Amino acid sequence: MSAPRRPSATSSWASRRVADRDTIRTVDEEAFLGGNLSDAVRVGNTVRRRAGPWTPAVHALLRFLERERFDAAPRARGLDERGREVLEYVEGETHAGWPDPLPDWLLGEHCLVRSARLLRGYHDVVARFAPPPDGRWRLVAPTAHEIICHNDWSPWNAVFRSRRLAVMLDWDLAGPGTRIWDLANAAYVWVPLYSRAELFTLAERAGRLRVFCDSYGLADRSELLEVLRRRLIFVGDFIDEQARAGDPGFGKLSAWGIRAGMHRDAEYLDENREVFERALVLSPS
Repeated sequence: MSAPRRPSATSSWASRRVADRDTIRTVDEEAFLGGNLSDAVRVGNTVRRRAGPWTPAVHALLRFLERERFDAAPRARGLDERGREVLEYVEGETHAGWPDPLPDWLLGEHCLVRSARLLRGYHDVVARFAPPPDGRWRLVAPTAHEIICHNDWSPWNAVFRSRRLAVMLDWDLAGPGTRIWDLANAAYVWVPLYSRAELFTLAERAGRLRVFCDSYGLADRSELLEVLRRRLIFVGDFIDEQARAGDPGFGKLSAWGIRAGMHRDAEYLDENREVFERALVLSPS
């Protein structure tokens, strides 16, 4: 979910293949890797995370991306004997985002541009993906189903190598939606467009929003702000619904007041819509 990870984590993914893709035996468990929704742990050259009804569909997606040689996604390797999903462990560095501040270089324009281009690359590849007909997805957008969205592409779900964005993590919220639905959320966290961020002035955020859309190659920007507003309300409500249903990961997010924050951010968009719209209607560079 697009809220920063509470525990700080550092990550590395090795490329070694695990032989048995269906049931994988656990070796010595090493580091707790954090994450809001899954309580991931490292086991040798793999990561083990809580699985759910959505896991088979997500693994079908990740295996498709592997076949398509999309290198910015982790590799799925089935389930272990405890029923946890198994992913290959990815080499690189991650950043928690909150409560620890993001490093200054991560807020630079090079990361903003790269984040949009990675998302565009994913969208172009996944447009060829045929989802399993019986697939169950954790987050289904209340929109047309154009592609399978990542749904949580953010600075705290990214692996960096030599300060360069390399891998998109945390695919457990992937699900049907539209490109602009996925793009709106990514802009929300990479620009960023949430009200509590004090790192950039309003004018700077508007400029960064334009850079993000230019870098993605978004031609029609007329619906972006309204889509983001609807997404903030929808996802905020979804978090609390899942928490009430007993999901422990969403329970954490609900306890942190994420829904209320997203509703405030929707109001922030309303209050500053004209500024953002002026930036968006400029001809793409």
